[in-house]
Amino acid sequence: MFSWIFPASIQSTNIHCPSIEILHDPLKHRALECLRDLIQIGGGGTWPPTATYDESWPLPLRAYNAIIRTMEPLLPVEEPSMDDTRNRRIIASFRARLRSELDRCVEMKEVESTLERWQSESDCSAQSAWLGFFACISFLRHSYRWGVTPIVREAQNEEFVAFPNQLDIPWTALQRHFGTTSPSGCMTSICYSNIVADTHLQYSVTVGMPEVIRSTEFWNTKLVFDMEAKILPAYQKFAQAMAFIDFGRPAAARDALKSASDILKMALKYFFSTMVDSNMSHAVWMAYVQGFQGWALDGLDGISGGQSLIFRTLDAFLGIRPWPTPEKERLHIPEAQRNWLEYLRDYDIRAVAKEKGYYEVTAELDSLVKQLRLWRMGHMRRMQPYESVRRPERKTMTAGISVVDAPDEASMIEHLKKELGHRLAQTV
Repeated sequence: MFSWIFPASIQSTNIHCPSIEILHDPLKHRALECLRDLIQIGGGGTWPPTATYDESWPLPLRAYNAIIRTMEPLLPVEEPSMDDTRNRRIIASFRARLRSELDRCVEMKEVESTLERWQSESDCSAQSAWLGFFACISFLRHSYRWGVTPIVREAQNEEFVAFPNQLDIPWTALQRHFGTTSPSGCMTSICYSNIVADTHLQYSVTVGMPEVIRSTEFWNTKLVFDMEAKILPAYQKFAQAMAFIDFGRPAAARDALKSASDILKMALKYFFSTMVDSNMSHAVWMAYVQGFQGWALDGLDGISGGQSLIFRTLDAFLGIRPWPTPEKERLHIPEAQRNWLEYLRDYDIRAVAKEKGYYEVTAELDSLVKQLRLWRMGHMRRMQPYESVRRPERKTMTAGISVVDAPDEASMIEHLKKELGHRLAQTV
């Protein structure tokens, strides 16, 4: 059905073995069904997702990839201006050039009819292409929103930005397809869907910048992606543990959780060994990663580490409350991910194990909670050198909380420590 859209030569060949193992897991249980949906529907057959790009898209959509290649080197600057008037000119010039490219290259009638046809005809086999298109339009929207990176207060002062129809209409289709509501990109579109063959980024906001800046952007994305790849076998163990409990096999559930604990330990160790200055420079991370991933329009935030599926899964599986409201989670978390999380929350394995008197299972769950607490304590310390860097061209802001009412970086850190401290206190 899709031969006109997806030439056979460009079909993805990047197979994650744990994904295949989960898809062929012989256990029959709703938890595993949700996990398989995450892989097939949410990730195009793998988790983390394997996105495909312009050659896999319907022809009228490929112009967007050409446009982003034109605009990529025009966005970043090495030395941001402190002059608000000059920055307004820079932002206006970038947006005008992007509008011009969109007007020149995009045939909107063809795009609209293509998106409608693609939406109605696509199934999970096309998801990798949708993910790549999600990444492309996300980067274009964030680029238009900021107009320059590092971001500047002149853009942060904006309360409203009128986006071109060429970026709004595809976004509406993407929101409908993935089940999200935010006008901004998300972890799935800007991080999970932007790694190519584990070696480079498909789209970048640091083109032409020094190596330390480009490396920081790459490792920030790769770390997020790698964490999902490393933790995926633990997701399977979580699902198996729930199945074994329902089958009246507590020893098997205990063993599955022990294996999950070992996997989690290795993943968290990788996190801390990778999030180091030699990979992700303290000096440039806030300017070239955190800023661009923010949004700060219409009272809505951008990308946050809290959107990472690994930590939402741990909280959901372990019953760490409070849960995010459905409306807030729907902003940035695609539907297949939400369905997985909602099942974990509804099942509430700690309560079930306690009610059944499966104390050996409860002990393993408590061990997982301790690991999560230790990670949160370590992360609180590890993030401070990144978030405390002075950026005089902008207001204090985090990507996930937007502009913060803090007069300086020290106050900003205290604010973040307080926020993280709340979640640490709830991790029991």
